[in-house]
Amino acid sequence: MTAATEPGHVPEHVYVDIGVVRVQSYLSRTSSLRGHRAASHTLAAATAREAVERAVDGLAEVNAEAGEVDGVVSMRFDVVPDEDPAPRVRLVQDAVLARLRQALPAAEFTSVWGRGTSYVEVYQRQMKPRIGSGEVRYDLPPPAEFPLAAPCRTCHVGPAAGEAAVTGSRRQLCPDCLQRNIPRDTMLDDGGTPEGRLVRDLGLDRPPEMFPALAALGGGEGNHLATVAADGNAFGEFFGELARQGSLDPGLRQAKEELSAKLSQATRDALQETVYDLHIEYDYVQLCVIPHVVGGDDVLLSMPADWAWKFTITFLQRFHASVREATAELIDRLNGDRTRTGRPGLVPPTASAGVVFSHHKEPLNLLRESAYDRMAEAKREAKGRQSSIQWLDLTADGPDAPRHRPVLLAKLRTPAGEPTDADRALSRLAGVPPAHRSRLAGVLRDRGPLTAAAVESRRVGHWEAVRPFLPPLDGPPDGEPPCGIGLGAALGMARRWPCA
Repeated sequence: MTAATEPGHVPEHVYVDIGVVRVQSYLSRTSSLRGHRAASHTLAAATAREAVERAVDGLAEVNAEAGEVDGVVSMRFDVVPDEDPAPRVRLVQDAVLARLRQALPAAEFTSVWGRGTSYVEVYQRQMKPRIGSGEVRYDLPPPAEFPLAAPCRTCHVGPAAGEAAVTGSRRQLCPDCLQRNIPRDTMLDDGGTPEGRLVRDLGLDRPPEMFPALAALGGGEGNHLATVAADGNAFGEFFGELARQGSLDPGLRQAKEELSAKLSQATRDALQETVYDLHIEYDYVQLCVIPHVVGGDDVLLSMPADWAWKFTITFLQRFHASVREATAELIDRLNGDRTRTGRPGLVPPTASAGVVFSHHKEPLNLLRESAYDRMAEAKREAKGRQSSIQWLDLTADGPDAPRHRPVLLAKLRTPAGEPTDADRALSRLAGVPPAHRSRLAGVLRDRGPLTAAAVESRRVGHWEAVRPFLPPLDGPPDGEPPCGIGLGAALGMARRWPCA
C-alpha cells in the first residue's frame, strides 16, 4: 500500500491560477460603456469552464475549491509521487494563456502555482507570498511593430491594426478594440457576464445601451450617474487564520475547500437581492444597475445617481449578512483556539465602498479610478473592521480627494438593519430646497466655523433639519455632532440622498 492509498490520507493537488492583471483597468481601457461591455463579454467567454477545459485538454481540471472571480482561471491536477510538477504546470499555463491572449490582445496576465491539500491553505502560504514578491509568470501583450502607426481611434492607446464599422462609421482600431467590436445583441444575451446573469436571473429587460440613457432613468435632471466600487474588509486575516488552524485540524479541511466558492456566491447573492429590491421599490422592469466587475468580494457598478445611496447601504448590509451566515460556524471554531491562546477573536468580514457621482459624459476609466480611490479611503477610516462609505461628487466638488471623512455604515443603520437617527436627519435635510442647501454650503465654506452656518440656517429657516449636524452649542466648535456626521458632509450627501 502506497502513502497515497493509505486510509485517512489527504490527496495533494497542484493549483495553478492565471488571471488578468488589474482586470478593472483592462475592462475600462475604452471609455465607453459599449467597449467595456464587449470586453466583459469576451472575458466571460474566454474564462468559461468549458472553454478552459478544452484549452488544457485533460492536463488539469477547473479548481472547484476556488470561487468565481472575473478575470481569473483556477486549475488543479493531482500530484504524482516522485514527479516534478513544474513541466506540467508550464503546459497548463501555455494552453490557458494562448487562449486568453487570442481573446484579450491587450491584457496583461500573471500566473502563480503551489501544491498542497487545500486551495485556501496553498493560496495563503505559497501563492499569495509569491504574488507579493513578484515570483510569478508574466505574459505581456506584444509591443507595437511599427511605433509610428496611426493610433486606435477608440482607445487611443494601441496602434491601429485594422478597420471596422463602429456605431455607423468606420474606424481604424487596435487588435483589442477589434475584439471588442461585438454586436449588442450578442453581448446582452450572454448569461456568462455579470450583466447578463442579472438580466437572466431576475427576469428584467435589457439595460440601456449607453450611459446617457442610463442616467435618464434617474430623477432630477436625469443626466448624472454614480459609479460604485465595493470590496471586502479583513478577508486576509480570516483566510490566514483558517489556513493556520486548518493545517492542524483535519475537521476544518472540508470547510476550507468549500469556503471560497461560498464567499464568492455570497457577493453575487447580495448584489442580486439588492438589485431586485430596488427595482421592485422603484417599479422598473428594465435593469438600471450595470455591473462591470463581480468577482470574489469585489464589485464595480454604474447606476442612476439617485439610486446610489440606497443601493450602497443595502448592498453592504446584505453582503455582511451573507458573509456572516457563510462564516459563522467557522469563526466560532477559529475563535475557540484564539481564546485559548489569549488572542482577540475574529469578527465576520464586512465590506466598504467608494461612490463617485458624475455627469454621464465623464469617461468610465477615470470614474473607475476615482471610485477605487474613494473605496481605499473608506477602508482606511475603519481600519478594515467595519463597513464604511466614502463619496465624491465630481460636478459639485471637483476631482480632488474629498475633505470630509468617510461615513461608517453603523451611523446610517442599526444592527437590526433599521434607519438610524442620522439617516432620518439626512432625509429631513434632503427635503430642504436645494437653493437653501447651496447657500448654507457656501457660508460653511467661506466663514469656516459651524456657528456661522447655524446663524445662516436660522435666517433662512430649516433649523431643525440642520441642527443634528452641528456640534453641541455648549461644547467646542469642532465637537462631534449628535448624529455623528458633520454639516459639510451631510450637505454633500443630501444632494443625492433618496428623499432629495
